[in-house]
Amino acid sequence: MSLSYETQAIHHGPPYAPTTAAVGGRPTIDTDIPAISVFLLLYIGGAICNMTIFQMNRRKGHKFLASWGMFGFCMARIVSCVLRIAWTTRIHNARLAIAASIFLNLGVMVVYAVVLVLASRVLRATQPRLGWNPVLRKAIKISYVGIVVVVILLLSFIIASVETLNQGVRTASLWVQRASNLYLLLLNCVAPIFLILSCILPKDPESENFGSGSMRTKKIILGVASFFCLFISGFRCGTIWAAPRPASDPAWFHHRALFYLVLLGFEIVVIYLFIFTRFDKKFWVPNGSQGAGDYSGKNEKAVEKEAAFDSDVQSV
Repeated sequence: MSLSYETQAIHHGPPYAPTTAAVGGRPTIDTDIPAISVFLLLYIGGAICNMTIFQMNRRKGHKFLASWGMFGFCMARIVSCVLRIAWTTRIHNARLAIAASIFLNLGVMVVYAVVLVLASRVLRATQPRLGWNPVLRKAIKISYVGIVVVVILLLSFIIASVETLNQGVRTASLWVQRASNLYLLLLNCVAPIFLILSCILPKDPESENFGSGSMRTKKIILGVASFFCLFISGFRCGTIWAAPRPASDPAWFHHRALFYLVLLGFEIVVIYLFIFTRFDKKFWVPNGSQGAGDYSGKNEKAVEKEAAFDSDVQSV
């Protein structure tokens, strides 16, 4: 008589593979390897494009760290795909299953941070009094710290939960994952809020543009990226807050089609949206920008004019 997957997972530990259903389920060779291979190639292409753009800009003195961040995200996803392929061929290897799950959960936070950075720039350019407000700036910085805290907590509790069968530890891990995903969902609401404020508030006389292209184009790009990020984080939050189900009896939202469409497919859309629209040019701002006028170089031009005037006065 064959043992259930849950029973086999317990007998093969520690570490103990999760016995509850997860989005995508247990991979199969016939279905998952062809699908994940396609995404692997897309992530490799994204990594190559982002690093190429970053290096080209760096040589020109054009610093745009978001391209480097997207490269790092693509590399994390490449590792995720490779681990899932390896897990597919060794389905009872708990270490591979756990590693694939960890990389899948943590990598996307880079994209969330990038989108928030871009949204902050749009708000500061269109509504400088609000966007450059010291309280808001500190709140945004704290939110970035929150992402780091989430990463540390998730890593710690996921690893702790797979090293024991203690139900208390596993329950604590589940609630940490729920709280972390709720935080990330709320974080992803910030970018759309910034975008809406930049559109509905009266035009500020000190508003400015930055980078290349119109502000309208920037808002469209940011709106599309924010939508997909919010959808991904909402889906993740909903599935983790749902009542846990055994791996042998998954819910409809655990289907592998949703895994590839929402968790990976929507990420690919954001990656190539940024690449094809050259977000490194459209969202670039001068290094050291600290206030209204810095993005468009107005303050620098004012300083140059003042210096030229002083020089003329001295010559007279």
